[in-house]
Amino acid sequence: MSYLYSHDPIIACSSGGTTNTGIAVIRLSGFENFDLIQKFFSLDFSKIKKRYAHFCKIIDNQIVIDEIILTYFEGPNSFNGENILELSVHGNIFNIEKIIKIFTEKCSFRKAYPGEFSYRAFRNKKLSLTQIEGLDLFLNASNPLSLKQGLSLLSGSLQRAYEDLLFHFKNHKSAIELSIDFLDDVGEEESNKQVQESFLKLKESIESLKLKISNSSVNLIDPEVVLVGQPNAGKSSLFNLLLNERRAIVSDIAGTTRDFISEKIRIEDNFFKLIDTAGIRKTDDTIEEMGIKKSYEVLEKAFFKILLINPYECNEDYFSNLDLESFDLIIFSHSDNKDFEAVSSKIMSKLKISGSIEPLSKNGSIEPKDSFGPIGANTSLKDSVLSEYISKIINKKYLNLSNSEPILLSRHVDQIKNIYSIVLNYENTLNNSTDISIISSEFNIVGHCISELIGIVSPDEVLHNIFENFCIGK
Repeated sequence: MSYLYSHDPIIACSSGGTTNTGIAVIRLSGFENFDLIQKFFSLDFSKIKKRYAHFCKIIDNQIVIDEIILTYFEGPNSFNGENILELSVHGNIFNIEKIIKIFTEKCSFRKAYPGEFSYRAFRNKKLSLTQIEGLDLFLNASNPLSLKQGLSLLSGSLQRAYEDLLFHFKNHKSAIELSIDFLDDVGEEESNKQVQESFLKLKESIESLKLKISNSSVNLIDPEVVLVGQPNAGKSSLFNLLLNERRAIVSDIAGTTRDFISEKIRIEDNFFKLIDTAGIRKTDDTIEEMGIKKSYEVLEKAFFKILLINPYECNEDYFSNLDLESFDLIIFSHSDNKDFEAVSSKIMSKLKISGSIEPLSKNGSIEPKDSFGPIGANTSLKDSVLSEYISKIINKKYLNLSNSEPILLSRHVDQIKNIYSIVLNYENTLNNSTDISIISSEFNIVGHCISELIGIVSPDEVLHNIFENFCIGK
């Protein structure tokens, strides 16, 4: 991140740029005055009004390049605290590139790095770190939950919960300092009372945040629905059914799918990544073995897990590395064979599965446990009722988890877990140590972690991880 300490004037297209659009917005930021750029505009900048839209022309060597709408935001009262010009230009990509080239080659502007405009807003204290992360989440949201939390972070709603945590930290810190410096004035009994009461409020604050990350192992920003099973279990057929198109190759030959394939599906207002994985079995084929390894990897982080079992080709070894209780749905296929019931019952008994197909809920995430099936390999699997049923329970789980208003960003989740763990360790010290200086020293660790969560302390690697995901021009 070479731009961390840069104050160069920067330019970027904040909309369009990759395809032709009606209008594209080009941003120029970080210039001290209009002296260098006046000659490229027909507008007299000495008469410009702040935050007003002005119609003018971009001119280069007395040639009109484009007719535009120009808006001037004077720092520090701008998005990033710097002087900003926003140019609404015609959105042909060649026109955009030509305009940007004028300012980078004939002025002192350089092309902005991804997220550099927002970083400058953070650097100039126009946005907090959590607001920046909220902006990133809001811009890249693929579902209403991400959109809502991104806006919550951007507007400061979740930030206020973090500031409440910081407030209780400061209160407890003050109680400790009071015990050190004014114990004789306050009295030991009153001092201990203030320390304990302030700590309980701090603990309640961090526990309320921890409740919001109770399902943090589930990725709700980009939730994945993963199909797993042995070869010829019907994964690719189900994949195509849920997509409503023939995307995956369906074959009687075992091991056809050697790597996972994924596509986006929409259920109600939410988007999910549907993943068809390589069939799980023992194999000597190196390439197929790599595909099976990837199957386990994507399964581990999946939001919704579907296990398909063909009882006629089932071997317990297939499932030796699978936690059957972790699956949300288990499907027995090939039910059109006449001896299906006897064969499937035998397999279910060995694998300790009850029911031919059912959502296996964990912590009551999907209730009630209704059933559907069994399904046939060549008939029922094509029925849209199955697709509707699966879509329904996927969306139901998502809505149930969403209603708990979980914290989505992984940095926040990890930091809250860390703070909670450190607070528990500190509580042990507080209850078992009589040396107030040791207590104070241990508590400083809590303060550092809270500061990092809120963004008061911002290591370069944290900033890098955040801003590298931003688009150019934002």
